[in-house]
Amino acid sequence: MIETAIREATRRDLPSLVSLWQEMMDYHRAYDPRFRFSPNAEREVEKHLLDTLRSRAARIFVADVEGRVIGYILGEVHARRPLYPVGTYGFISDICVASAWRRRGVGRSLVRALDAWFASQKVTSVELFAASLNPDSAAFWIVLGYKDYLRLMRREVGAQD
Repeated sequence: MIETAIREATRRDLPSLVSLWQEMMDYHRAYDPRFRFSPNAEREVEKHLLDTLRSRAARIFVADVEGRVIGYILGEVHARRPLYPVGTYGFISDICVASAWRRRGVGRSLVRALDAWFASQKVTSVELFAASLNPDSAAFWIVLGYKDYLRLMRREVGAQD
């Protein structure tokens, strides 16, 4: 049996993280063509990931199999203004597991690692956006105990009715 290690990401992981991000966007684009990005998106994503690695208020965990990154999760800690009872909350920005490794518990292990870090940061809740046209995404999060709270709606400016 192949062992999957969950660990914090390092700068050496950036090429793998960018590749997984691209795989995640391609997967979502198959459900929703609005998942399209500018030609320099990969460079911007790499910059964002590097900034995240340097941040004290964010973490990236990777799933590593024999030195190869097969998945990652990116989470950040945010604070709401005092009028909200939620206070400090965790936000899951990204999660991706390479297609060949899905449905083997890798995503769940990544979420557990991030949850442990969120707990150490004393967050009171965890939030995320799930692609509404991707049924696998919604099902994954529901199994982990997430429920609808707010719905992000979008209209392209200049779109026809």
